[in-house]
Amino acid sequence: MDETDGPQPTWNTDIETEVKEMMGLFDTPAFARRGQDLELTLRRFHNRCCKARSGLLDMVQVRLRQWSRAVTGPDAWSSVFTAPIEPLWLLAEAEPPRWADTPATMRRLRIIAGDLVAAVARFNRRWQRSLDRLNLEPVNTIIEDYNRYYLLEKECVLGSARLAARHFQPVPLLSTTSLLHDHPPLPVPELRFSAGANASRLFTTPDNP
Repeated sequence: MDETDGPQPTWNTDIETEVKEMMGLFDTPAFARRGQDLELTLRRFHNRCCKARSGLLDMVQVRLRQWSRAVTGPDAWSSVFTAPIEPLWLLAEAEPPRWADTPATMRRLRIIAGDLVAAVARFNRRWQRSLDRLNLEPVNTIIEDYNRYYLLEKECVLGSARLAARHFQPVPLLSTTSLLHDHPPLPVPELRFSAGANASRLFTTPDNP
């Protein structure tokens, strides 16, 4: 019987076997999965914070729009505020200002300015309360597990504690303070008080929730 008459090996089968073996060798190790899970968890958490913060900004955006349509340009702040309010547009995710051709009366500007201050102060109170009510324990548990086990799992793969520790930085736990840094409140504009009996009434900021 000719040797060529016997069953021939199939190259496709051999290649598939080798590929599967290689995939097994290069399967994502536990430390990498832990890092990926933490990254995904933090990204989703901060995305939810961004969405919640944006949902509270509507009235501030309305007051900024009213202000921009009552003045002729960004320098008009000096008539009623003690400092520029330009940073508010970016921080409040407001649409770009559309300035008026002619300014409103000073009385009208003072009323709009007072309403803007009240809206900013109210947003800050509501945002602080929202962050205070957050349950950070589930996310912080994932962070703690990452800080505790990541190096151990990586060392098991690399066989070297020194190599495993390279570039490793523990992830700080979340707190209300850290969240306020990442998702800040708004700077409250300071009104320029004028003399006169009506000034105190016009510039009074209501302390509503």
